Amino acid sequence: MIRRRTFATVGALLLAILLLVPPAEAQKRGGTLVIGNDEDAVGLDPHLSVAFASTQFYELVYNGLVRFNAKGQIEGDLASAWEIPNPTTYVFQLRKGVKFHNGRELTAEDVKYSIDRIRDPKNGSVLRSVYANVEAVEVVNPSTVRVKLTQPSAALLSMMATRASYVVPREEVDKHGTLQKVAVGTGPFKLAEHVTGDHARYVRHDAYHESGRPYLDGFTIKVIKDESSRLAALRKGTIDLTWIKDTAIEDLARKEKTIVAAETPEARQLFIWFNTRQAPFNDVKLRQAVSAALDRKEIIDTVLLGRGRLTTPLPPAAVPYVLSQEEMAALPFYKQDTALVKKLLAEAGHPNGFEFTFKTSPHSPDYVPAAQVVQRQLAKAGITMKLEQMEWGALLKLARSGGEFQALAFARIWYPDPEGYTYDTLHSKGSFNVGGYSNPASDRLLEEQRSTVDLTKRAAIWKDLQRLWAQDVPIALPYAMRTRFNTWRPHVKGFQAMANSSRIYLRETWIEK
Repeated sequence: MIRRRTFATVGALLLAILLLVPPAEAQKRGGTLVIGNDEDAVGLDPHLSVAFASTQFYELVYNGLVRFNAKGQIEGDLASAWEIPNPTTYVFQLRKGVKFHNGRELTAEDVKYSIDRIRDPKNGSVLRSVYANVEAVEVVNPSTVRVKLTQPSAALLSMMATRASYVVPREEVDKHGTLQKVAVGTGPFKLAEHVTGDHARYVRHDAYHESGRPYLDGFTIKVIKDESSRLAALRKGTIDLTWIKDTAIEDLARKEKTIVAAETPEARQLFIWFNTRQAPFNDVKLRQAVSAALDRKEIIDTVLLGRGRLTTPLPPAAVPYVLSQEEMAALPFYKQDTALVKKLLAEAGHPNGFEFTFKTSPHSPDYVPAAQVVQRQLAKAGITMKLEQMEWGALLKLARSGGEFQALAFARIWYPDPEGYTYDTLHSKGSFNVGGYSNPASDRLLEEQRSTVDLTKRAAIWKDLQRLWAQDVPIALPYAMRTRFNTWRPHVKGFQAMANSSRIYLRETWIEK
């Protein structure tokens, strides 16, 4: 039997590399912050809206069973302790007296309801793959929950330390249908107001279960889409904290001596996501041709001013599972090779090239510029890529609904376990398998790594998977980069930048003026 109050997993060890831990200072209570954000939420339901733009608006409203702390360990959140009596059973003891924002006390029934809500395919949660190995969630008593698995899951606890174990109250779902327009959790802050397209205002949850926290009276997320305007607002002090996505604006921010910044590793990848269910990309040779036509270094230098790295479906931050940069450079179809492209096109019956439409969005500064560089590179190889720009919410809706497309842009950010980047997207039964990719060898290896707890053996499986996907090209990946460049005013204390740019550490933040 394994019994822990804090349980350091492989994912937690990874997180230790990704967090910056400031020295301890004397915390002060009170005050509010204004945060500049590039996008509004595209839905507030933590089980249904997992877009990065949405998580910023609800992550401080909810709690999960466990979470990562600043040292990279998994610690209890709603769970005060847990035990693993055997490799397929997890038993969580809940904290007593935890209150939802509506005043009701949390019980084990709420935990069961929330996990089952994610697991129910009728609800369409893209988090469903996290619980693929779960056989049942059982209420032992009002403060104890048992999770039973069909087989061991090496990633389960790490993935549950993210939004996958956020607990919601059933009565609020029943009342509203979904939680897309409301937010009622047990977290440190309550949503007081959301004016679509403008701002969201949060106030302290006075009944929060962590004594003395949060220190802030509240905060406001202000939507400022323009990158230069956000930096200008930070300089003037009209906002206290923001992030930068555009590398040119980042260069300006780095020169500012009056603001604080944090470095994080490359955990965000740009996708050229192929629809493998239909022509032209049901032909692997045409997917390979697109990949072999890319000059990834040129894309990185042009779009990111050199601040990017090669990536597989696992980004460089996913150590120790990810291939090295040298290994990636040697992967098939990763080096621009015009002669190989022509050969592949001829073998696919398209000696004069082919055309396809790539759907993208201007919502992130790199999306359209990257697509334009890719378009030029493909044209030189005889492949015509037509660009179709869409509003971000519409592109997300298309991806989630499995609508008609040939290729589309997407980006994934940091996960605590390599499975988070890939299982839902590249397993044939994955809950977010937008491209319809299906390969029995890929499925077998994904399932094998899930039940492999030995780190060395599991890392070897992941490296085999990366080589398989490089050959199969379900997704072409031009680069990986930092999720965001986080920056804030010096009076903001206790804030910690994370590789996924989560602002969850606002629960530990205070103001020094």
